[in-house]
Amino acid sequence: MLSPICRNRGCVAKQLIGQLVIIVFLTGCSTSSEVDTIITNAPKVTLIVDSTTVGMNGDVLLEWTGYNVNSCFASGDWSGNKGVVGQQAIMALTANSTFTITCTGAGGTSSDTVSVTVAAPPPPTLSFSASPTTVTQNGSTTLTWASTDATDCTASGDWSGNKSVVGQQSIMALTANSTFTITCTGAGGASSGTVSVTVTPPLPPTLSFSASPTTVNQNGSTTLTWASTDATDCTASGDWSGNKAVSGSQLVSGLIINSQFNLVCNGPSGSVNGTVNVTVVLSSTGTALISWQPPTENVDNTPLTDLAGYRIYYGVSSGSYSAPIVIDNPGLSSYLIESLASATWYFSMTAVNSNGIESKVPIL
Repeated sequence: MLSPICRNRGCVAKQLIGQLVIIVFLTGCSTSSEVDTIITNAPKVTLIVDSTTVGMNGDVLLEWTGYNVNSCFASGDWSGNKGVVGQQAIMALTANSTFTITCTGAGGTSSDTVSVTVAAPPPPTLSFSASPTTVTQNGSTTLTWASTDATDCTASGDWSGNKSVVGQQSIMALTANSTFTITCTGAGGASSGTVSVTVTPPLPPTLSFSASPTTVNQNGSTTLTWASTDATDCTASGDWSGNKAVSGSQLVSGLIINSQFNLVCNGPSGSVNGTVNVTVVLSSTGTALISWQPPTENVDNTPLTDLAGYRIYYGVSSGSYSAPIVIDNPGLSSYLIESLASATWYFSMTAVNSNGIESKVPIL
């Protein structure tokens, strides 16, 4: 309601409507009821946002209040009819945005606008390492990486494929110097890291080889012990044979003569040899060491392929022999006969094939 104030040449009417002061100058004095009929309430709307700056995919809350209005609608980076009072969350902002609301009442329209700045996303960070960075031939290394503000990573160089943003991977059997690169990508760009691993040339093999004891009595035994580094296999020869592990021990029994044991170990960078000798002390009385060269042909000069063993005949007179000593190992080439009485002894020897056929006994 306006209250007119009469002055010399007119009346002044005042009323506070919301935050608006309306002053009306009239040409003459009038009653208050006459003034009331020409004044209406002015519309007003206020729009506020809880944050004017957010990160990528950030959210804001808009709140508005209309005065002397009966309808509102949104424009700019939002839209639609709105209540005269309300709030609304705006989700996942990816770009700078402007929000406007316009409200209408009997006295006209009123608008308010707020702006929100979306900060650029940070570039990805990346840590990437290899452990160890120096390996020997066929060695392995472990790659470790971690990235922030990234969505995916890709490997290149001497590895490949899609990788998680955080991870670890073992690289096995490296044979040459290698370079590993990983690139991690996010909304703010990409970040790359590279590590190098040096593969050193293979070391030549080493060998330690011993016998214990190195001196034994007849029919005694010794233990051979060996250990090789940077080798893949070993082979025995001399008075033992066969493939051997790169480290181990073996008992050798029944030694009747001085013996030599050889071992060769092989690796990617070469070979190494070892030899040990074992001395056999012969008995002072009553023994005879018989040695022979294994036959390779039959009497008809055909190859001997089925040698099964030997027979040793002996006695104190030529041609008069006791029951033979049976040897069923065709690989032997010597035999020690013990407990011989003091005399002149005569020895004869035959070969036997797998069918039990024995060569003729020679008379000595």
